[in-house]
Parts: sequence; structure tokens; C-alpha cells
Amino acid sequence: MSRTLLLSVGLLSGSLLSAATITVHNTGVNASDVVQGIGATTSFWTLSAKPAGATETLGSNPFRFFHPAYYADNALSGWVSPGSDGNAGVGGIYTYQLLIDLTGLNPATASITGLFGTDNDGAIFLNGVSKATTGFGDFGAPTAFTMNSGFIAGVNTITVQMNNGGDPTAFRVQFTSATANPGTSSVPEPSTFLLIIGGMVVAGLFRKRVQAQG
Repeated sequence: MSRTLLLSVGLLSGSLLSAATITVHNTGVNASDVVQGIGATTSFWTLSAKPAGATETLGSNPFRFFHPAYYADNALSGWVSPGSDGNAGVGGIYTYQLLIDLTGLNPATASITGLFGTDNDGAIFLNGVSKATTGFGDFGAPTAFTMNSGFIAGVNTITVQMNNGGDPTAFRVQFTSATANPGTSSVPEPSTFLLIIGGMVVAGLFRKRVQAQG
């Protein structure tokens, strides 16, 4: 096989497997992914479960909040709470969710990493499966998480649970990477890929034969 053919095959296979970015959203931002000021309503993350007696509305967005005991906010993400003053009012577990869409991507190749924190103890989940946990007083430093299995085609759900062991209560998520390869619909099946390579090989041999005859 010629060097030109090898290069062409390499470029073809590389282009077929190049990773695409999964759209994710950090906590504390508005609809344009800009971090909001303290007390402002944020976007994307919504309340999906709450303890008995809680007055927060399911489906509502959290508010920006910060306590000096928390690890510092930055320009990409911030702490959020069920209440604008950081108080939830009722003890127990609050759950917030973020929906991500893998339509057109291969879920088997998806990978998402990031950092999160909760006040008090909590966990981060992908489609109901825990990927990392935090302890009761771990909000002074971020906890890393990795999601590289358990994705499904189409819409997936990332959830964070935080246990309000006494007001205030809050959580924070900042993604550091989120990628997946194109789905099977946009990548030739192995048999098709082999036919492409075979055709390139034949073309290369024919070119060599013509050059030899010339």
C-alpha cells in the first residue's frame, strides 16, 4: 500500500472517529451560560424531588447563593440553592437535574468529567447511577467526578442530591469536559468502511500499473 493511500486511510478513519462536544451547563448561570449575581434565578438545572413538607415548586430553577465556608465561585460556575437566601426551610434531600441530549452521538463513547460540591452531604448521578459522593462537611473543596459509562441514546439525566442538614443548603457543578463520537448513523458500518478501503487499494494498484506501463 502506498504512503499516499496509508495517509488517506488514516485521515478517513480519524475523521470518522473525531469526538464532538456534548452540550452541558454549569450551575449558577443564565440562559447564555453567564454566571449570575448572588440571589438571582439561574437556568438549566431544575428541582426534580424534594423532602416532605418542602414548599419549593418541582421544576423550578435554583438561586445563586454563596457562603464563606464554600470553595470559591469563579467565572464559569457558582453555588446555587433552593432559596435566594440559601435557606430551604425543610431538612432532607433535595434533587436537581440537568438534561443532556446525545442525539446523533454514540452513547458508548460518551465521557463527561467535572467537579461538584454539596451542602451537606450528597451525590451526583447519571441516569440514576451514582458517579461520586460528598461527605457532610466537604463543601470547602471540590469533588471530582467522571461519567464514562451508563449513557443512553437521546436524552440523558444528570442529577445532584444534597442533604439539607440545617440551613443554608446549596450545591455546585462545573463540567471540565464532555465529548462523544458521532453516532452509528453518521459512521459507515465496518463492511462499508472495508469497501471504501478496498476501493482505495484497487485505485492505488491501478495507478501503480499505469505508471509502470508508462
